[in-house]
Amino acid sequence: MIKKNFDQIKKVGEFLKGLNLELNVLPQIEKAKNKKEANETLTLIFYVDAICHQTRNFEGEINGKYARGWDYLLLCFIEEFKKNPSFIKVENTERITGKMLERILKGSGDRYYERAYLLNNSARILKRDFSGDIFKINENSGGYIRRKDGFGMIDLFRRFKAYSDPLSKKTFLFLNIAKKTGFWKIRDTENLWTPVDYHLERVSLRIGLVEVDKKLKDKLTEGKRIPQTLDLKIRSKIGESVKRASEISRIPIENLDQLLWALGRSLCLREKPLCEGISDKNCTLKLISGLSCEEKCFISPVCIAHKDQCRRKLKEANVFTIYY
Repeated sequence: MIKKNFDQIKKVGEFLKGLNLELNVLPQIEKAKNKKEANETLTLIFYVDAICHQTRNFEGEINGKYARGWDYLLLCFIEEFKKNPSFIKVENTERITGKMLERILKGSGDRYYERAYLLNNSARILKRDFSGDIFKINENSGGYIRRKDGFGMIDLFRRFKAYSDPLSKKTFLFLNIAKKTGFWKIRDTENLWTPVDYHLERVSLRIGLVEVDKKLKDKLTEGKRIPQTLDLKIRSKIGESVKRASEISRIPIENLDQLLWALGRSLCLREKPLCEGISDKNCTLKLISGLSCEEKCFISPVCIAHKDQCRRKLKEANVFTIYY
C-alpha cells in the first residue's frame, strides 16, 4: 500500500503558505544575457544533469570551495568548460571516456564508465535528432512540456538514455533551470512537476505526505533493496503530493522542490535527521531559504517524524538506478 495523506498534504501546504518565504532557488544559476549565453549554459547543464544520479560519493574542494553532489558535478564541468569551451560540442562529448570523466571529476565519485556512456549517448542523440543544438528541443516542442502528438519536451527528452526515467526527474530539473536561465519557452507551466530524487523522497516520507504499509516501511527503515518498479510507485505518489502542496501553499513547484531538497540535504539526513538543527557554514537550506540550520527544523510544527522517533528512521528507497 502506497497512498497520499491528503490531510497532511493540506496541513503542510497551509503551513508553508503562512511562512511567506522569499526563496533564492538554484543559486548557482544566473539569468543569461542573451540566447547565445543561454545556449552555452543549458548545453553544459544538459550534460551535468545527464550524469546527476546517485551522487552521494561526489565531494571535494574546487578552487578552494567545498562542494558535493550536484554542486560538485556542476563546478567540475564549469571548470573544464572554462579551460576548453569546445568540451561541450557534440563531437567531443560523444567521445568522452570513463578515464576522461574521472579526470574531469578529479577522481571523486564512482561509475565513470556508465556516466561516460550516458554522455556519449546524449551527444549522439542531440546530434542525430536536434542538429547538436539543445534549443531545437524547445523549438520542436513548440514550448510545450506535454503534447498529444508525442512531441512535447517530456517525450523528446526521453529519447536520451540518461533522461529515460518514467517520472522525468532529470528533465524537470533541466526545465526548472531553463526557466531561470531564460530564453527557453514554457507555454504550459501548469505541467511543470517536481524532480523527485532521494532527498525529496526521504523528506516527504518523514513529513508524512505519503504513507506506506508496514512491510514496505520496514524495508525502507532497514535500507533493504527494493525493485525499481516499487520505487517508481513511491516517487509517483510523492510527486503528486508535492504538486498538491505547491498548489495549496501557492509556492511554485520548482521553488517548493528546491526548499524540500535543501531540507533533505541540510537537516533531514539519511542516517540521522538533525531536527534540532546544526551549525554548518555550508548549509544549503539557509542559502536557498534564509532559514537557519542552527535552530529547530522549520517544518517541525507539521512534520510527523518530529514527534515520531520511528518515522525518523525512514529512508529513501535503496535502488540502483540512473534515474535520480
